[in-house]
Amino acid sequence: MTSSVYGAMCHSLKSLIDDDNLEKNFMNETKIASFRAKLEEIRFSIAGEVREKYKSPQDHLTEQVADIADDAVQSYDRQLMMGLGEKEFGKLRLVEEAIEKIDRGQYGICLECEELVSEERLTVVPFASHCVDCLEKIEKKNTGI
Repeated sequence: MTSSVYGAMCHSLKSLIDDDNLEKNFMNETKIASFRAKLEEIRFSIAGEVREKYKSPQDHLTEQVADIADDAVQSYDRQLMMGLGEKEFGKLRLVEEAIEKIDRGQYGICLECEELVSEERLTVVPFASHCVDCLEKIEKKNTGI
């Protein structure tokens, strides 16, 4: 991470938390690099999975006998693959956004409350854009609870 990105991150975080907690809560460059590596690994994995998902049905299409039952199964498989593709695309978008936040020095800041997302949460979901409290509020609002 460049010193300008590191400096921007420190400046951004200072406005969110007081100076006494800055050193305690702030992730150092090694941790940030570790999160970036995890995110890039996820990005690479998703890209490979999506490529494989869209390649496999096409390969099966050219080899398959034109049978009504086979066509129905194949249609269902394509719909399933498209759904998974959309889900994976959404995850890929979140991963890309997290990498961009690292570049801008804004990684680990909740989009809702602008507090720090816990390191534990980022370890489990490195592309998390909300802290646990805000995520719970959002989920309750969306489910009507």
